[in-house]
Amino acid sequence: MRHAGIESRIGVRTRASRAALAGLLVALTGGFGRLHVTAAPTVPYEEVKDWLRLPAGVQLGEAAGVAVDTNGHVFIFHRPGRGFDTAATTKLTEPPVLEVDADTGKLLQSWGANTFLVPHGITIDDANNVFLTDVGLQQVFKFTHDGKPLLTLGEPRVGAWDANHFNEPTDIQIRRDGTFYVSDGYVNSRIAIFDKNGTWLQEWGRKGSGPGEFDNPHGLSFVPDSTDVLVADRENSRLQLFDRVGTFKKQWVGVKDAQTSGRVFCVAADRAGHYYVGIRRADYDTQHTGVLKLDRDWNMVTAIGFGQPGGPVFNAVHDIAVGKDGSIYVAETRTKRVVKLRPVK
Repeated sequence: MRHAGIESRIGVRTRASRAALAGLLVALTGGFGRLHVTAAPTVPYEEVKDWLRLPAGVQLGEAAGVAVDTNGHVFIFHRPGRGFDTAATTKLTEPPVLEVDADTGKLLQSWGANTFLVPHGITIDDANNVFLTDVGLQQVFKFTHDGKPLLTLGEPRVGAWDANHFNEPTDIQIRRDGTFYVSDGYVNSRIAIFDKNGTWLQEWGRKGSGPGEFDNPHGLSFVPDSTDVLVADRENSRLQLFDRVGTFKKQWVGVKDAQTSGRVFCVAADRAGHYYVGIRRADYDTQHTGVLKLDRDWNMVTAIGFGQPGGPVFNAVHDIAVGKDGSIYVAETRTKRVVKLRPVK
């Protein structure tokens, strides 16, 4: 059910916005050896204002992660009453995992109280199991859909670089066979692969800016109809593409100092093979923060935000997910919100 009274069609479709977007698209290039990106047709989105309808007494904290389950429900992993405080020692007393109806915005269930320190990444597998990372606990978790623990990796509050430890792990992706990948992370600079039982298999990466090196691998996605892996290499302001075992293939970057270039916080993919890239040059820098949509060939389809007249305003993009209907969900930390963007048909 749609609530017409709370929805606002943002003027991404206006002539001024289209003109601004055309300028942004022409300004973009990418690639290791430069994969040129030329102007592309606009695919408009509208922001659904105030779509999230949490009950009284539930206040959204910093929204670190967002994911969509097989039912189309939106899961939010937030930090109630806490910021990015990796020195925290007291677990969050309010549930940081929220399951929300995508259409009504109403809370369906919440869980995880007294379990987490500093919530970060969330991903849901094809069986509706929920995988989470905590940068304060230095751990990776697997839960049932309703919050029963299934698997825990890492030693609580002990950061290290080996098969049994993490150092501020950021994100997870899960293959159909249960094998999962962990981006690790703010301190470590690697992608680690585990089997379905949590046994370490292999890893790749080191600190740096060259091919296959990372400076905070902050987000992960798999390429549809492929075994390739996309990594949001945050502080290097790029996406890197690898095969399933970490062989570097290519990278995507924006032109230095272009309006749509900046740190790459997150990446998601839809079934049609589009990639959604969260850009945030600096906190509250609304002119250089937003979402880019790329096609299979890494050509620009649209840009949302980035100071375009009449468009959505982003301040602190941190994670991104795509719904079954093509809606984009953008989790923001500093502004403590999840923005819903619906494609205009």
